[in-house]
Formats: sequence, C-alpha cells, structure tokens
Amino acid sequence: MIEQLLIPLVCSAILILALVFIVVRYGRKLRKSRSYTWEELMQSIAPIDRDAIEAVALDAVEPSGEPRPEDYPRELGRQEIWKLLGGMEGIKRIENNSRVFIEMAAYLERWHPEAAETAEELRIEAKRLEWHVGRLRAAENSHCLDLHFHAYGQKAAISYYLMLKRILVLYQHSQEELFGDLWRAVQGASSTH
Repeated sequence: MIEQLLIPLVCSAILILALVFIVVRYGRKLRKSRSYTWEELMQSIAPIDRDAIEAVALDAVEPSGEPRPEDYPRELGRQEIWKLLGGMEGIKRIENNSRVFIEMAAYLERWHPEAAETAEELRIEAKRLEWHVGRLRAAENSHCLDLHFHAYGQKAAISYYLMLKRILVLYQHSQEELFGDLWRAVQGASSTH
C-alpha cells in the first residue's frame, strides 16, 4: 500500500523540482536581459560584412526569405561561401550577433508589446541558426567541415539574413512609434498656441 502511494509522490516531487528549476532559470535570463541598455546591445554586435551575408543568403532564397525554385542555379561554390562568411570565425560572429538580436528584440518588446509576434519569429529563426551552427561544430569536430560548411554555413547565413531583416523592422517600428508620439505631442503643443 505504501509503495503504491510512494511512486506518485516521487513523480510529483520530480515534476515540482523540474518546474522550479525552469522558473529559476527563466527568471535569471529575464533579469539578465533587462540589465542591458540599448547602447550596450549595439556595442556588443560583432562587425560582419552584411553584403557578404546577403550574397550567400540570396544565392539560395528570395529577398522575402522564400526558397528559390529547385531549377534556379546556385552561383556560389564551397570556397566562395567559406570566404564570404569568413569560415568558422565568421560563423562565431554570426552566432554572437544572433544572441544580441534576441536581446534587442526583448528590449524593444518591453517598450512595444505589439512587436511580440515579430520578436517570436526572430527567436524561432535564432533556433534554426543555432541548429545549423551546431551541425558545423559537429562537422569541425569530425574533421569533415569542408564537406558540410557550404550547406550549413549557407543555411546559417539565411537565418542571420532573415533575423537581421526582422530586427530592423522591429527597430523601425519602435522608432516610428517613438517619433510618432513625439510628433503628435509637438503638433498638439503648437496647435494650442
């Protein structure tokens, strides 16, 4: 009888511990992300050749992010993709910047909750980029990076390209909101005189 009660009790305790762990971890992340200023976020972006990223991405997708048709010939070869992306060092910068973009999205989302959908799309794309970078690291550890870099590197570039487009939309939207309010306030003040 005691054994029958013990199993559900242990399972419940494990579930509660897991939930507490998740809440604590999420709380730490939330506090950490709230501690950055916009200027600190901007300074933490690593320099990347945006034109090179765009060239690699647009070799496989339309500017909208939709895949190019199967019969569309790819122009970039393995060595060109490696060179344009800057090898694994460039991939590390892309990965770093994607994390900064997530922080920027969280920052903008706090001030403009209506941007939540775009911020979530950005997070999803960041997960894709993280997956592709993980595949590149695995290929590097297996000493077969040259065989896989062009495919996963290009997919990482596509994700980064789409993230950059989304963060620019979020930023532009927040600026329009900010300056739109300022403009209306100025117009209201000048019309009362």
